[in-house]
Amino acid sequence: MADLPEVGVSPGPPTRKRIAVDPITLRVLGGAFDAIAQEMAGVLFRMSYSSIIRESEDLGAGIFDADGRELCESESTPMHIGSLPWYIRGFLRRIDKSQIKEGDVIIHNHPYLGASHTPDIAVAVPILWEGELLGFTAVTAHVLDVGGSYPGINADAFDMYAEAKIYNGLKWYDEGVLNEDLDRMVFDNVRTETMNRGDMNAMMAACILGRDRFYRLLEKHGSDTVMSSAYDWMDYSERRLRAEIAKLPDGEYVAPTAWLDDDGRNRDVRLRVETKIIVKGDHVTIDLTGSNAEVPTGYNVPFEGSLLVAAYFAIRTLLLDQDRLEEQVPQNDGIFRCVDVIAPKGSIFNPNFPRACFSRFCQCQRVVDNTFVALSGVVPDLVTAGNSAALHFCSYAGFIPEKGEYWLYLEVNEGSYGGRKGRDAMDAVDCLMANTRNNPIEELDMRFPLRCERYELRDDPAAPGQWRGGIGIVRINRFLESGAYSCEGDRHSDPPRGIFGGYDGLPAKVSRLGADGSETEIPAKVTGYVLQPGEAIQLIEPNGGGYGNPLDRVPEMVREDVLDDFTTIALAREAYGVVIDATTLDIDQAATASLRERLRAERGDDFQGELLTLVSTPHPMAVSPHR
Repeated sequence: MADLPEVGVSPGPPTRKRIAVDPITLRVLGGAFDAIAQEMAGVLFRMSYSSIIRESEDLGAGIFDADGRELCESESTPMHIGSLPWYIRGFLRRIDKSQIKEGDVIIHNHPYLGASHTPDIAVAVPILWEGELLGFTAVTAHVLDVGGSYPGINADAFDMYAEAKIYNGLKWYDEGVLNEDLDRMVFDNVRTETMNRGDMNAMMAACILGRDRFYRLLEKHGSDTVMSSAYDWMDYSERRLRAEIAKLPDGEYVAPTAWLDDDGRNRDVRLRVETKIIVKGDHVTIDLTGSNAEVPTGYNVPFEGSLLVAAYFAIRTLLLDQDRLEEQVPQNDGIFRCVDVIAPKGSIFNPNFPRACFSRFCQCQRVVDNTFVALSGVVPDLVTAGNSAALHFCSYAGFIPEKGEYWLYLEVNEGSYGGRKGRDAMDAVDCLMANTRNNPIEELDMRFPLRCERYELRDDPAAPGQWRGGIGIVRINRFLESGAYSCEGDRHSDPPRGIFGGYDGLPAKVSRLGADGSETEIPAKVTGYVLQPGEAIQLIEPNGGGYGNPLDRVPEMVREDVLDDFTTIALAREAYGVVIDATTLDIDQAATASLRERLRAERGDDFQGELLTLVSTPHPMAVSPHR
């Protein structure tokens, strides 16, 4: 495809005429923008057919100007929102603005023209006012199937064309009239026609609602006031983020090399992730030079629709955490202006067309995690210790002969956060830029020939620290009839890092459980893995790292961890220096003080705990007698 554009090129500052807007009107319109985006998302997850959208809320919604600048966004998966500006710029390479009319509905999923990856289809509706294209309402969501080599997930695909059907700026509706040939082509070439059609109709409905809500603002305030307010909010967000960046000392901050498990085909060949953060004045550059070369599978990352979004998210979430700010800073195009990304062409983070890039999320999570680790010495009060920074995004599928369609279930399994200053980590939660909700067990049991037999915190203890790391989940899903399992996962070999003396967390593990009770460990990434009735998949998600010296944890908190099964009596002694009586479960204060004094002298100031060295093989670790 010779006409692919230079990647990562933003449109620059808006040139539309701007007028002064009084503060009250500006605040009212800012709230209205936010309300529209949230309502769009609400319509989408309430109307959708598939659980990945309806339950997990794997979606994004927002309003954008005519060049794709983001005005506002829904509170959903960060990956989806930050990618939508690039979707719009991508399809505008195919469709000239003069060709866009009222009633058009555009679909797009080209990963080298802005899409986050091919299953995340975007639907966009133009906002035309008095003959002027002001912008678009747009949503993107993960649809169940896009016609790739295997149902649901294609971690091991030969190229972009093998992983999905490509929609490059296509008009699904042209001036309100359905393009019937395109409609048939789109839905005849997927395994889940009914579900996909329901989801995409919901996406279109969300866009139309957002457009109509925006028209009401234009009717009441006029286009000059509305658009000037939108651009003023962008400038405000940019100023706020630049002010926070300017507080950081100029310099280059490098994270230790991180390792991804493999590419989904070449097992035991780990992939390097190098991350350097360059702070200069009020601007940040994230440099991934030295990271692994692109791979021959779908384990590459679209630069615009995924990598840039990860970089924006990492800096914004670190420096503009609304928990510590008096006033929330809106998420819009102003945030994106403060961050640049360097990823050499031909690397795993900037692949050459037409490399497949279906399975890109775990790599982006590691960039975010590495950014936190790199900046931990600069903003220790703001970062977490190493997070699970991965996900096991799984598909379970089988064919329904009487319907001529597949049943297909997508599931995102939760990991955990690392500890942070003053707070223990969150357990069993989809962390960082994934931010999806878990699928209820009832959703699985009622609708699919699967049964969830176990879903709880994993048995292993939390990573010790002054503030402990989080605990991931263990989940067992058993097939009631034959079907195929696919997964894009990672972090089976490289545990989340503890910081400031906290212990490292624990990596993930996936196993195939036989109907006879046997257990066989399988890789994180598999494609089209066939299971028979009675066989099951067991997923164990990572534990996050600990923050701070465990010897500084309040002994009573350690005892509570023992009572809650977050740690053991043995680990309380070895890691925390807290001596707990195995019978009474009381703290021996004198023995604790003596042991802690000895351990501080032995460990020194540069101690870094590794929980892996304390865990027996196989898991779980020996636990306290009361458990």
